[in-house]
Order: sequence, then structure tokens, then C-alpha cells
Amino acid sequence: MKISQFLLVLVTLVCTFQSLRAQTASIDPPSSDQLETPAIGAAEIIKSYVADYRQDRFAAEAMMFGIEVPEHGQWTVKVTGQKIEDSWEVILTEGLPTEGTFIYKIEYPTLEAIHKGELNALTAQGKAFAGDYTPMSVSMMEGYEPSQEEYDRINPFSFHFWTRGFPEVIPFREDMTRRAHGSNFVVFYYEKGLRTAWYKVLPQEKVRHDPREQAMPFPIMIVAIKGTTEGEVDGKRVSLSEGNTMFIPPFVQHKWWNETDEPTEAILIMFGEGA
Repeated sequence: MKISQFLLVLVTLVCTFQSLRAQTASIDPPSSDQLETPAIGAAEIIKSYVADYRQDRFAAEAMMFGIEVPEHGQWTVKVTGQKIEDSWEVILTEGLPTEGTFIYKIEYPTLEAIHKGELNALTAQGKAFAGDYTPMSVSMMEGYEPSQEEYDRINPFSFHFWTRGFPEVIPFREDMTRRAHGSNFVVFYYEKGLRTAWYKVLPQEKVRHDPREQAMPFPIMIVAIKGTTEGEVDGKRVSLSEGNTMFIPPFVQHKWWNETDEPTEAILIMFGEGA
């Protein structure tokens, strides 16, 4: 090849390279909105709760249970109650327990919502009747029949394991609710003898109008914090407005409805024998 031909080829290659570089530079890099953030895996979420519970004073009480996230995996969590330096021993292994205990079954979107603070675990499990659907449930392994004392430990344990930090904070707002008894609710805390929740009753909604749920075997305090809700207690027409609290004795029929154009809100405190 003659020198002139070689120079011509070299110049052509340089020009082509510069043109390609200019075209590439003219393409804007993808923005953060265009990049998809991969969903965190179920195993990583569960590991984060185990790590948090190692710092929880309630981990001083031994407990073993399983977690199942359909299509994502199964795990066993063993809380030994043993102190190791400045934390408690909590062991996570793959697979369900081989000994009889209870199992949390959680749909992945619900697990992710709990992880993000968009829903709490007790609300995810809340329901009006035993046969109602819930995206998070507790079931007993085949052949396992817990004592009443063991059964009573599950709700408070669920609160402490699935709520991070200390002191534990329970946010409540409409986008964190589920529905039961005819309106939206967020569960605060449950243990034997105490159940607490927040209810938001939208306009024209009816609460506890199913006869099966109108009389509870324990006392109830209803603390009105917004608006006025109409009701019927033991056959008597009543109104409950914000700034007032109403006491409902055990086994007394009661139902509620919102006749206004604005949502009403109340805190429900159920307590005593049978709660």
C-alpha cells in the first residue's frame, strides 16, 4: 500500500471514530426514574427482622416458629433466650421447623409492605371472622396443639418481632388500613386481655351491622377522635362525637354508621376477660 493510500485509510478511521463518539455522547444517560430498582428478596427482608430482634428485650423469651412466603421460600426462626455479648441469640435457617409450632404464611407483596412501613403485621392478620381471607396468617403445624398460654403469646410476639426499633412506633393512616367489620382499621396492639385499634368510618359506611359481631364477651371503650358517628347500643339510638368516649358493657348489642359527608375516626379499646 502506498503511503498516500495508508494516510487516506487512517484519516477515514479517525473520522468514523469521532463521529461514533459524538453520537454516543448525544444520548442522554437514563435518569433515576428510568432505572428499575430491583425488589428486595424475601430472605433479605426476613434477615433484617431477625437482626433487629436480636436487639429487642423481648428476645429474652424463647420462641420458635416458621415463616413461609409462597414461591419465595420457607424459614425457621429460633429465639433461644440466651444473651450473647450485647444482643440476644436469634437463629435463622432455611426450611420449616421440624418440631411442632406455629407458621406465619405471608404473601410477598404484604411482606414487602410491612418491610417498607406501609402496613403492620397485626393489621395484615386482622379479620372479623375466623374464615375471612388475610394476606398474612398464623397456622399451627399438623399435630401441634398449643396450650392456651402458648396461644396467648403469639399476638404480642407478632407485634414485637415484626415491629422494628425501640421504642416501637405504630403509625396509622388511611393508606395503611385493611377492612373488617364494615370499615377501615389499623391494629395497634393485641395481647391477652387487651386489643386496641384505630377505625376510620367513611361516609355512609355501616360498622358491625352483621348480627354475629354486635355483642362481644368483654367490655369496649370507643374513643371518638374525629366527627360524629351514629349508633345503636342495646336498642337505644346514640351519637358519639369527637372528644367523647363511650363504654359498651360485655354482651351488649351495638352497631354504628356514618351519616355525614366526612370520615369519622375512633380508637377502639377492648379489654378484660375474653379479650
